[in-house]
Amino acid sequence: MPRMNSLVYTNAQQGQLRRLIPDIVRGRELLRDLVLKDVKVRYRYAAMGLLWAVLEPLFMMLVLTFVFSVVFRTRVEELGIDSGRKYAVFVLSGLVPWQFFSTALSTATRSLVDNRALVKKVYFAREIIPLSAIGVAAVNLAIGTLLFAVVHGTLIGMPHAAAFFWLPVAVLIELALVVGLALLFSCAHAAFRDVGHIVDAALLFGFYATPIFYWPGIVHSALAERGLDAYYPAYLANPMAGIVTVCRQALFAGTVDAALLAWPAVAAVLSLVIGAAVFRRRTALLADAL
Repeated sequence: MPRMNSLVYTNAQQGQLRRLIPDIVRGRELLRDLVLKDVKVRYRYAAMGLLWAVLEPLFMMLVLTFVFSVVFRTRVEELGIDSGRKYAVFVLSGLVPWQFFSTALSTATRSLVDNRALVKKVYFAREIIPLSAIGVAAVNLAIGTLLFAVVHGTLIGMPHAAAFFWLPVAVLIELALVVGLALLFSCAHAAFRDVGHIVDAALLFGFYATPIFYWPGIVHSALAERGLDAYYPAYLANPMAGIVTVCRQALFAGTVDAALLAWPAVAAVLSLVIGAAVFRRRTALLADAL
């Protein structure tokens, strides 16, 4: 009877960074299955199913549009937006990338703990767990992008041609940033359960620190009026500020300040390298921590 060959990794081999991509490629079917399972579980018992992926950003857009175009009308005028319809598209263009970032990072941070039974049973590239959480959020991002395209085309018309180049660039940078942070925070949360709460608090702060319903120029002006304009670079230290602003510039102005993507790109590379290295270093100990 022929012997069955099986691949066994030692702790040292599991921690090798060079094995990361081959291990993920080897586990691609598991990654796909986990994404499909999570999508089905999330919407299985909802009467409207995947329609909620459309309704959630749509409801948030309507709320913010009402608050700032009706209650705080002067603030909308300061943005140079002359109608509620344009402001609705303006808000949605910030909500779609932010909700992907927020949802992916929040769920991925807790993904190892939520799937600890699977982690303890068999060996596979543990990175697949947080990556599957990001994959679910990416499905919602795709649906949200289609929603935005419909809303933009209906209320304003076709976007500037620059959007078709700069939006994919911004999304790729955001994706790399999310993957790196997810690997780092999910590993940290497995060891210290406080990390998930810290991430949630940071995301709540980040919602207001990211120009979702305003232009960053308003922040610059407000700081300059108080003689605090030297702190404006600290505001732009939030990588999502540059990513969202470039998306908006491409959509509404047709011209982009590419320098705004420099720091987000650097932050994405740093987070990806650090996150992957730390995760690989700790991967052999994850089952014990969980």
